[in-house]
Amino acid sequence: MLSVIIPAYNAATTIADQLDALSQQVFAGPWEIVVGDNGSTDGTLDVVQRYQQTMPHLKVVDASARRGAAHARNMACAQAQGDALLFCDADDAVAPGWLAAMAAALEQHDLVCGRREMAQLNNRNEFSAALTSIEGTGKLYHPFRPFGSASNLAVKRVHHEAVSGFDGQFLALQDIDYCWRIQALGVTLHEVKDAVVNFRFRGDVRSNFRRLKKFGYYSARLYRKHWAYGFPKGMLFKCFLSLPLVPVKFVVRVRDRPTLFLWFLNLGWSLGYWHSWLDMAKEAVVAQLGRGKADPELSAG
Repeated sequence: MLSVIIPAYNAATTIADQLDALSQQVFAGPWEIVVGDNGSTDGTLDVVQRYQQTMPHLKVVDASARRGAAHARNMACAQAQGDALLFCDADDAVAPGWLAAMAAALEQHDLVCGRREMAQLNNRNEFSAALTSIEGTGKLYHPFRPFGSASNLAVKRVHHEAVSGFDGQFLALQDIDYCWRIQALGVTLHEVKDAVVNFRFRGDVRSNFRRLKKFGYYSARLYRKHWAYGFPKGMLFKCFLSLPLVPVKFVVRVRDRPTLFLWFLNLGWSLGYWHSWLDMAKEAVVAQLGRGKADPELSAG
């Protein structure tokens, strides 16, 4: 059985597009849709409940105890019946054939990601190319390990349980962390080019700046966490030391509004990364002071 997992928070204006797209999927085997509601207050549950009248395989799980898509996915997975988990988001829409393509891939591979198309749900404008370059469209590559977006990802349940699901401490980039930890088990990430999700860009210029700042913040924590999984410390410090040059490197490329927008997004990422390092340094000092108080010999000295 396959379980399609959708985290949702205040998605009343978009989740119908995703549920409509899923209702049109053609697949002969048993499958279900599990929505993990992260405490929506805008009528998201009302929309889902209307669809339940015609989609008996659709169910909702209360995932409001902790903020974040990671927690919502974990709660939905805990209630799901499938031995394979397929992830998509409440503000996108899977393309025809998505479910069948993912199912076929999972017969051969244990961890798969699909492609993301940007044209259908977005009005093309001068910022589209910049947003596409930031978001990526399929299997994404990093010098450490590749990864896929949780907006179009699938895994055998046994591996999800082996890594204890998504890390709820990550309010961004939890899908990268998830993919990396599963690959640390020896599992290979495979791209399924026929499994397409129509991706919706998130918000305006300011909200995208905040989003990239959050990406930068959790990038530092992601890299620090994965020291234990073999992430090269040299790569981490090289990134840290080169950060002051990032705004300079991009500002010399500014030629028009789209390139200015891209510079603005990279500035947000850099600020978030620096902020995260400062926070981690403070946390390390507090932890060291706590250990000193707990050690009688250190306290006496």
